[in-house]
Amino acid sequence: MNFIKKSILALSTLSLAACMSTQPPVITMESNEVYQFDDDASFALNVAKMTRKTAGLSDVALPEEAQFKANGALVGAEYAMSFLTGGLIDLAGSMGAQSEADRAFNWKPMLVFLGDLDNPNVDADAVKVVEAELTKTFEKIENSNYIGIMRLSADGRDNNFMFMFDGALCDKTGQPKLKYDLANNSGQFINVKREYEGSCSTPVNVEVTGKVDYQGEQKSVITVTFHGGYAGFTDMAIATSGFSVVPQTFGRWGSGVKYTVPAPYVIHNNTMHLFTKENSSFKLN
Repeated sequence: MNFIKKSILALSTLSLAACMSTQPPVITMESNEVYQFDDDASFALNVAKMTRKTAGLSDVALPEEAQFKANGALVGAEYAMSFLTGGLIDLAGSMGAQSEADRAFNWKPMLVFLGDLDNPNVDADAVKVVEAELTKTFEKIENSNYIGIMRLSADGRDNNFMFMFDGALCDKTGQPKLKYDLANNSGQFINVKREYEGSCSTPVNVEVTGKVDYQGEQKSVITVTFHGGYAGFTDMAIATSGFSVVPQTFGRWGSGVKYTVPAPYVIHNNTMHLFTKENSSFKLN
């Protein structure tokens, strides 16, 4: 009986309830505005601005004494953090003043993908792009697989989808594995597939926030904001086939577990970009 209670509780926390609607959430084009990269801003700041989902960020100048220090024995996220902790202090610049704006924007870590979306079919096209890009992302995470995505059955929650993955990254997170019968009978999700049994699930909010002129092409900006599953996020951020945008501190509302990095950052094409006036960046491995 205790196991059943715990399973139901775990499932109920997969999606974060707010004021509920009875209709499934539908992705729409939130803006037709086209963001133009600012030559005077860092790559990181431009990416953050094109998402239209961040607040309070600005580029800061590196202190004169700042030094990048690399430890060749470290790889991936640890390798990146060795740079960030090598004398670069308060890279966020306005992080202290940013907290109120962050709460207003509910800025959380996100993966960002660019795509060509057909206006009458924004919802379906956006899901196709997300599925294709998550598949590519997980191909770069050792012994891990993207399994699929399921939509919530009702609007009004912080997240509108759950995406599933399995393998080494799923085991690493230590989170409870999805039970097909429990998920299918809960009424919380649509298009639940039996192949999701035993996978890890992450609550995300998929939005099409606007457009961007990127490398001479106009693309729609699709944000995949994480509302949980943070134990596996860094691996996904590093492996992303698109962009990852990460705040300095993040966590689930009401949770005592907070994740903190030395400074906010953007990752694209295996390169970490910092919010600096020097437009600092370096390869992750």
